Amino acid sequence: MFYNVGDQFGVTEVFGLNAGQPPQFIDPHQILETRDIGYDNIHRGVMGTILSPQMQPQACRYLHRKFPYFEKFLVTYVQYPSLTKEPMRQERHLVYQCE
Repeated sequence: MFYNVGDQFGVTEVFGLNAGQPPQFIDPHQILETRDIGYDNIHRGVMGTILSPQMQPQACRYLHRKFPYFEKFLVTYVQYPSLTKEPMRQERHLVYQCE
């Protein structure tokens, strides 16, 4: 079995915010409460579904319910434009903020 693997890569990241404190990264495994048992939902793209604008209301409600100690959340997309030529280069884009 052969795959055509591209040079780009991207991940979804979520940060919790409280006034006067720096953004705190939230581990995706905490968000989805998954464990590595044979496969990992995080690496299978489950976190990518919250990037859709249609998912924003549901994702924000879920994050506020799951992590009530944060006031706001930032949902970002981190893109690695070229893993082979510039493996350390990242471009982070704010997708939306949950108030």
